[in-house]
Amino acid sequence: MFEFTTQTVYNSLKVVTADAVKDKTAGKGYNVITSLTKDNPYIRIGNVRFKKGDVISIERKDPTPESLAKVTFDIAKLKTAVESDGTDTFGGSYRIALYLGLTMNSQDSFYANDLVYKGKPFYVEFPVIADNETPAAVAKKIVKIANKYFLFMAQEKIMSVSADGTEVTFEAVNGYQIIRKAVIQKFHEAPCGGCDREGFVDVITGVPVAFTLDKNGQVTPIEGNKKLDENGELVAIDEAVEVPIIPGAEAFGDYAWIIHNLRLPTMANTDYWNIFKAEMPVVGATYKQYIVRMCKERDGIAGEAVGQRVKSVTTHVFYVNSAADVTAFESALEKTLVDGGIKTSADDVLKDPYH
Repeated sequence: MFEFTTQTVYNSLKVVTADAVKDKTAGKGYNVITSLTKDNPYIRIGNVRFKKGDVISIERKDPTPESLAKVTFDIAKLKTAVESDGTDTFGGSYRIALYLGLTMNSQDSFYANDLVYKGKPFYVEFPVIADNETPAAVAKKIVKIANKYFLFMAQEKIMSVSADGTEVTFEAVNGYQIIRKAVIQKFHEAPCGGCDREGFVDVITGVPVAFTLDKNGQVTPIEGNKKLDENGELVAIDEAVEVPIIPGAEAFGDYAWIIHNLRLPTMANTDYWNIFKAEMPVVGATYKQYIVRMCKERDGIAGEAVGQRVKSVTTHVFYVNSAADVTAFESALEKTLVDGGIKTSADDVLKDPYH
């Protein structure tokens, strides 16, 4: 049988009792009705009515903020790496090669290409005058050049670039962006080390590191910034010539997530005169998710055998504005439907690291 799921957004909640509705003391604007009578306890949320005994489980998931991908290059480390073998000097022409991709949940056409996964390359070139510039000065120069470059290359801000002393940080602007490549390269004329023609040679390489994601949406790299080696084992990065690429994560339950996944801004959802349209999310708000699963015996719809009985299992998902009276709502759910409280298994910390 097909699966049946409802998805409802509530920006405000007003919980009243069935008795208050009957004697007309509930007032206006209520959307949650509870009845705690011994023979018929139930709760009605909007147009859906749940009876105690029919509900299998109730779970809650709290909203989480987005985590932004970033990579930080230390220009002092770059200077040391270039001069390490004594055959090269800090001065010369450099570039930062970036490849910015997207998660599959985003279809931003700016990143469209002829590949399966969307992405776009960027190259930030900058000169270094060894006798006149310190690593801190070079870091400030990179920020200035990068911001001007991104301004000309994109119709909107696609990365944040900042300097702190000798360090330069490239940070995504939303949780859908993925830094797939980040390398500082130096231009060499032929012959150069490891090449037989002129071109850019990698000096400092960004490496994706393993991380954990907790219930608050916080991305935390494995201690020591570990990467996967060729054998599939976690090993520490080479800090002399490698820097960690900190991964990002999408938000859950914010305005952008609701619009993206539940309430596309179509005519049906935005028409001012449509009195039957679903409630839309509020800009800047976050929403708690409540998943109620209900099992109900159904008569007269089975046909496989004489006297066969069937049960319908349905899922009802409510997204409630965190600024609403969620305490009264949860209390009504617990008192009416479940024993032992609402499950929060959807918020458990993810124990296994990501690679």
